[in-house]
Amino acid sequence: MGQGRMMAPLKVLMVEDSAADAELLLRELRRLDRPIEHLRVHSEDMLQDALERFVPDVVLSDYSMPGFGGSDALEIVIKRAPGTPFVFVSGTIGEERAIEALQRGAWDYVLKENLRRLPMAIERALRMAAERAERTAIQRALHESEERFRGIVESSQDWIWEVDAELRVSYSNPAVADILGYEPDELHGRVVYELIDPADHVEVAIRLPVISRDAQGWRRWRLRGRHRNGHRRGRESTGRPLIEGDRLRGFRGICHDVTERLRQEAHIHRLARIHAVLSAVGNMALRAADRDELLVAACRIAVEQGGFTAAGIGVREGDALRVARTYGDPGLIAAVAPDQPMPLAGGSYDEHPSLRAFNEVRVVSVPDYADGDIAGVPRGLRETMLERGVRSQISLPLGNPPWGLLALYSDAMRVYDEEEVALLRRLADELDYAVDFLARGERLQYLAYHNPTTGLPNRAAFQQRVGRLLEHGDVAVVALVVLGFGRIGGVRGRDFANSLLVALGEELQGLRGGIHVAHPEADTFLLTFATHDDAENECHWLEARLDEFTRHSLLVHGERVHVGLRAGMAVGPGHGSEPDALERNALAALADAVARHGLLRCYSAELSQNTARRIALERDLRQAIDGEQFVLHFQPKFDAASGRLAGAEALLRWNHPGEGLISPAEFVPVLEETGLLVGVGRWVLREAIATVQAWRDRCPGMRVAVNVSARELRHADFLDACRELLAPFEGEAPIDIEITEGVIIEDVEQSRCLLQALRAFGCRVAIDDFGTGYSSLNYLVRLPVDTLKIDRSFVAMLEQSPETVTLVTNTIGLAHALGLDVVAEGVETEAQANLLRGLGCELLQGFLLGRPLPAETFAERFLTA
Repeated sequence: MGQGRMMAPLKVLMVEDSAADAELLLRELRRLDRPIEHLRVHSEDMLQDALERFVPDVVLSDYSMPGFGGSDALEIVIKRAPGTPFVFVSGTIGEERAIEALQRGAWDYVLKENLRRLPMAIERALRMAAERAERTAIQRALHESEERFRGIVESSQDWIWEVDAELRVSYSNPAVADILGYEPDELHGRVVYELIDPADHVEVAIRLPVISRDAQGWRRWRLRGRHRNGHRRGRESTGRPLIEGDRLRGFRGICHDVTERLRQEAHIHRLARIHAVLSAVGNMALRAADRDELLVAACRIAVEQGGFTAAGIGVREGDALRVARTYGDPGLIAAVAPDQPMPLAGGSYDEHPSLRAFNEVRVVSVPDYADGDIAGVPRGLRETMLERGVRSQISLPLGNPPWGLLALYSDAMRVYDEEEVALLRRLADELDYAVDFLARGERLQYLAYHNPTTGLPNRAAFQQRVGRLLEHGDVAVVALVVLGFGRIGGVRGRDFANSLLVALGEELQGLRGGIHVAHPEADTFLLTFATHDDAENECHWLEARLDEFTRHSLLVHGERVHVGLRAGMAVGPGHGSEPDALERNALAALADAVARHGLLRCYSAELSQNTARRIALERDLRQAIDGEQFVLHFQPKFDAASGRLAGAEALLRWNHPGEGLISPAEFVPVLEETGLLVGVGRWVLREAIATVQAWRDRCPGMRVAVNVSARELRHADFLDACRELLAPFEGEAPIDIEITEGVIIEDVEQSRCLLQALRAFGCRVAIDDFGTGYSSLNYLVRLPVDTLKIDRSFVAMLEQSPETVTLVTNTIGLAHALGLDVVAEGVETEAQANLLRGLGCELLQGFLLGRPLPAETFAERFLTA
């Protein structure tokens, strides 16, 4: 058999700023049974040029692109190439915009998460284009001659009609048989009202007399009609008056069947509603305090945003399924939610759709309870549902094996297609994941705001409490340290020392009414209370109470123990109007008390020398930038399993000409407060890039991590500066960006966009000091993150605190569940390293493995072959 003529290539123009997304589109396009010739553009000028030179058969466009949106592209294509099919392929367009785009001239819309539909959408668009071109030619021919008019009208797929002044049909072309089911001669003499759905009679009765009186025409008037078989059809009508002299003789026009378009719009509307439910449930999962709150919210969201009449969630209790949460019309709920648990087997509910979905672990839907021929639905249930206004239902198991069930009810017939079922499965999976995550996260969330040893609030919770107290008046903040605590732990053991801290915390809470006690770390406690006296009198009162306190013993493991204390006190707003400033000043007073061997020191002007020191630091730092006094030291990271060098972290050091190396803890806060950190951060990034480039000659694949502060990340030209520095690497940058979780949580959505852009440059993104701030993995689900760094404070407690081991274990497990690597920093003992390896931590960093070193020394020690 001879080979036929080769089919002409399909010319596809892609308006897409992402090459990766374009490649995904091409992969789906290759499923078409014809060769593909494609061109990708991402700006207005490129699109204008491509329409002229490339002359595409079809245009595929993303909806949201930087500087040039899909709406702009649609307008240009309609203007420059109006007959060219235009299909949106996007994951960001919402329901209203999707429908608006179709009404403005887009031919179709395909979700990026369902690209399997793309070939079918393109074939349909090409068919529609051919049909539209044919209709255009027909309409043009109508004006050329009466002889040609007759032939064209007879072949049109649209209903071409004429009515007289009394609105009786006087002419119909054969297409009416397909649109309404009547032959042309059957419609002759019938009044148009008879062909319009009763639901639209009021609109026609109001508008049509005005049109007749003023002899007006109309365009694209959308009305519903009834097919001869009883089915409702959508029609879009355009008509013009027929005038003889000054008398209206009637109207002539054309009706286009838009039933499929209306179905498509309704389908998009349903998909958008389910997407809205998915999004809202995902957001609720981040805010819900427990499972019950989440399940209640999920039912409410399904009804209010998903368009369902009612929703219910059942949970398994032993061998029965109990309706746990519902939302919707009370009468309907009474019909669908039994008062007693439904036995999973052997009961009267065996054929209930919800029980079948649970027992068979599959989606079970009832499209129409009014359909008497539907299988698997008991007659009594069908009658009850219809009586209460339930027309359709879909049930989805939660979990595998299932622990619960989601049932959604509608008062309209509803056939769920593959796309809708897939989205609803995602909803069920999201609920299952969120419930499991909340169960794990409740413990993690507790530890995020409480000390694992004493159960008292940690620093984050304490500062929140101080902030609330400051809103109502003067507040005292006290920093307190236990003398010789390390010696106690060394002599009596960690368990005894921890019990001592618990007993001390309990006693401190009895110092006075309204006092709040926190345990931020090791041997340090923080106290705060509202005060109505001046700072000096409060200091005298507290000193007397602490003196009395230290004279009494604490009962620990059945024996009496005396402890020594040192304390520092600051009173706000006089000593600071922010929680952090008050704590900082209280700690400064504590340091003075320890140095002077006094029981209590109240912050005063004496301690303002720290302010003078800060001013001097700021002055010298401005000179340090121009004087090239900053240097980078590098601390190695090692693969926990193999022990191989895996990378390094770049750490900023200041080589002061008069004082030598100054601790970053002293000068970095000053850099950040003054805004100097932005310029220094750019220098760090340039220096780190230059260093790792040199090292890669000896160690291919070497990566260096750089810390980025909140001020740097939020700076207006941060991304532009990164793009310029990283452009030579063409998406394979050797730099990892480390940011703290506090920076992210300030604005999760903005952080997501910034981090996504950094990853596009080839950077990996790590969350630094994880566990010291919000300590929640909820927001990580939404962020393009690669790595978590467990804070050194948790690593330090691994050998002494089972609670810390549990916290680190959960953190690593949840991170792995999200596809993230884990780095442990501050590893100082072999026991810590071995425990972290056993928990599955990928990378280790700390003094045990290597201290921060200058670049040359680092290379000599770790990169020598």
